[in-house]
Amino acid sequence: MSNLQPDLTTEIHLPSPPFLPVDGLPNFRDCGGYPIAGRPGWMLRKGVIYRSANPSTITEEGISHLRALGIVKVFDLRSSKEIEESTRQGWGRIRVWDPAQRVSVPIFKDSDVTSAHRARRDKNPRKEGHDGYIEYYQELLASALAADDTAQSLRSILGHLATGSPSGPEPVLIHCSLGKDRTGVICALILSICGVEDDIVAHEYALTALGLQRKIAQIMLEIRPHAPSMTEEEQRFFGSRKGAMLGFLAYIRRNGGPQRLVEESGVISPAEIEQLRMNLITELEAGEEHADWKEHTKL
Repeated sequence: MSNLQPDLTTEIHLPSPPFLPVDGLPNFRDCGGYPIAGRPGWMLRKGVIYRSANPSTITEEGISHLRALGIVKVFDLRSSKEIEESTRQGWGRIRVWDPAQRVSVPIFKDSDVTSAHRARRDKNPRKEGHDGYIEYYQELLASALAADDTAQSLRSILGHLATGSPSGPEPVLIHCSLGKDRTGVICALILSICGVEDDIVAHEYALTALGLQRKIAQIMLEIRPHAPSMTEEEQRFFGSRKGAMLGFLAYIRRNGGPQRLVEESGVISPAEIEQLRMNLITELEAGEEHADWKEHTKL
């Protein structure tokens, strides 16, 4: 979908929707607007689920934009140890602002963020083909569904979206470090539970290649200022390839589907899943259209 080679001179035009320009916040977009399989005229509700990279560099202008969107909870998928390390490196410090509440929902525990764990996990995304990323995303999902504290993290997100409040769930922002892998898996799970087709879910995931193009260019220039061009392995590592997400979603289907996985893990009940769908699936209003995802695939 996008060339990842570093280039800070070319202006990048992000399709809006789903991307929204928030100053200092890379890869920010609305996950809503996509059609629901088997339900013509229905879509995933807009303005409820937003995703992005971590907001450490957001400006006051950007914060004002998030306030205007009504975002009340910011779900941070990073572990505390990861945040400490990235803050020391100048990228990743916690940002909080009223009236939004930051909610710590780490996918990996601090004990899983050791150099050895990270080196083992980082091997998979660097492999040729899609199998490495598929294996990595299976590990992310297993950690999110595990019967320990991380399961409560996933429940915090799904539980908020499954609220029984007559007004429905208030808008949320979900992010990890770059808003790519952990955020991608969680958002894919939510969209899939709601009935968005796998091909569209994988497309939404792949939009991150556009959303992070400038940020990744900055990272490479910091790492190798005199030779920032990326190797094929680095392009795979930083990439967001549709085929990888399609393979991961196929794995979920082979194992009973998204609803069964979250139910059997005890993260959320069947009644809550039904409420979540009621909250997030809405009928198109007169003159309203689905997100033009097919046009975005040409970018």
